Amino acid sequence: MNLFIVRHGHSPMQDIDHQRPLSELGRLQTRQAAAFIQQNTDTVPYMLCSDAVRTRQTAELIATALGVDNCDARNEFYTAGVGIWCDAIEAMSHCQSLVLVGHNPTISQLTGYLTNSDETYFKPACVSHIRLEILSDGLRLPAQLLANFKPDAKPE
Repeated sequence: MNLFIVRHGHSPMQDIDHQRPLSELGRLQTRQAAAFIQQNTDTVPYMLCSDAVRTRQTAELIATALGVDNCDARNEFYTAGVGIWCDAIEAMSHCQSLVLVGHNPTISQLTGYLTNSDETYFKPACVSHIRLEILSDGLRLPAQLLANFKPDAKPE
């Protein structure tokens, strides 16, 4: 499986965390992340994301760039730990390419867990590109970390 793990783009702080939208900087970062993903996949990926506004908006921008019709946004991914994400990846074993959009610290922890690396804190719109094999009895670990992408968008 060609796996892309993405942290949502920049979002300004607000009182209601779940309702925070992307900022203009976040949209720029996300477009750069989408271009990275597009350059590194030949197939139309399946997309999973948290149902928080900023992750949905990030996923929608990436989906548009990749020609994906929709993104599966789930509330369980808003507070999900690494185990929930791993279960979701296993459930998508039929997919050649998968994009996950979520929150820190879990997204960076997931990359570290899958690749047995010291992935620390993902900045907004960072992407890990991973080659992952899914066997009949689960994920084959460690997965191969192919690249990490960090957007260089600057506020205007």
